[in-house]
Amino acid sequence: MSAPPVRVRIAPSPTGYVHLGTAHTALFNLLFARQRGGSFVLRLDDTDLERNRPEYEAAVYEGLHWLNLSWDEGPDLGGAHGPYRQSERLEIYKQAAAQLLAAKSAYRCYCTREELQAERKEAERQKVPYRYSRRCLQDPPADYRSRDFTVRLQVPETGFTSFSDLIRGEVQFENALLGDPVIVKSNGYPTYNFASPVDDALMEVTHILRGDEHLSNTPIQLLVADALGRPRPQAFAHLPVITGKDRKKLSKRLHPETRLSYFQQLGYLPEAMLNYLALLGWNSGTEQEVFSLAELTEVFDLSRVQHAAAMFDWEKLDWLNGHYIRSLSDAELARRLRPYLPSLSETVIRQAAPALKGRLARLSQAEELLGYLTQPPARPDLTADQERMVAKAASALTELNDWTPASIELALEAVRQAHEWSRGRFFSPLRWCVAGKVSPPLHHTLALLGKDEALRRLRGVPA
Repeated sequence: MSAPPVRVRIAPSPTGYVHLGTAHTALFNLLFARQRGGSFVLRLDDTDLERNRPEYEAAVYEGLHWLNLSWDEGPDLGGAHGPYRQSERLEIYKQAAAQLLAAKSAYRCYCTREELQAERKEAERQKVPYRYSRRCLQDPPADYRSRDFTVRLQVPETGFTSFSDLIRGEVQFENALLGDPVIVKSNGYPTYNFASPVDDALMEVTHILRGDEHLSNTPIQLLVADALGRPRPQAFAHLPVITGKDRKKLSKRLHPETRLSYFQQLGYLPEAMLNYLALLGWNSGTEQEVFSLAELTEVFDLSRVQHAAAMFDWEKLDWLNGHYIRSLSDAELARRLRPYLPSLSETVIRQAAPALKGRLARLSQAEELLGYLTQPPARPDLTADQERMVAKAASALTELNDWTPASIELALEAVRQAHEWSRGRFFSPLRWCVAGKVSPPLHHTLALLGKDEALRRLRGVPA
């Protein structure tokens, strides 16, 4: 009998803007599915009534599409295993919970918050791990009919729950340490560890690739599938956690790089971002570090994913992004720069693109490099020798009819060589006069200003 077709999924919660870890997991799932001719499913875990927002769902689609990641089934596309929003599957979870209650695999818990807190404090006093006492399974309260209740899974008290992890190998958890988790909340909504395995089974998910923080959820989810008589996924792969340079897991409070949209704002190219995400916790086993999505699909191998946390490296990302920027045509770079240079015309941006190409690690840096075009610098305090250099340059440029970077460069080089000035000594005061300290190469800087404005600044004439 042939193996079923590979089906993988991601299930982000639309409770905030897209997390870098979501994009990382989505990429690894997509590569795994495409290599095997399988399907990649997008499901939304949207049962958090207080935090879900339509704009956050839209952000999931926009963020993943920005990275050129596509899925085969999802809330926006539909599919044979829908609906793909958990909020639209509540009746399914209700029926599954009823099945477990009827089979005595789950039970109602009527304990109040105060009663449960008292149990936890007692466990702390005894210095033992907390496990629910099962008091409601053994002796429900007399007034249970008037109480709200949750539903708990009845976990076996002996044995182990084991599974195959494609990164970690065989993993097992001792059942006696798991306790009886809540699978249905008092408002009737399922918990993550209940809805997720129910959906995975009904959507015929064969492999689950997700972040390492979900490792401890796996035994509960497998026990839910077992209790429902559903097949387990063939295998799991728990991907390394991404940390900041402080070695702490990325968090919204500590790390701005948590949000995928942050990288868009800074001007990282989606192809560079995708390439970098692939290198977070994985390597090809070769010296190659620049990969297109098609190349990644060919070489990606879960056996080369590391166990340890993957540290986010800004310098590596900047290097990659700079590489991709330099590979763009001048016209394409100009097109991508437009959102970052709203005060400049398309003509000026097109003229500036060749000069910027070798100096940008992020597209957003173009604004600072070209700021001199709209904000003239204050006249610097020059020595008499520097004033003479600037005057010589202005005189030579006045005679120039062809105001292009190449012609300007030749004219200035002729002045420099005639007086045997070093490049730094000669070009620095010119740059200070026309642009300040930061700008593209000087001949491009002058060309972009236009002849009249460039000469006005060199001569120190007020605007």
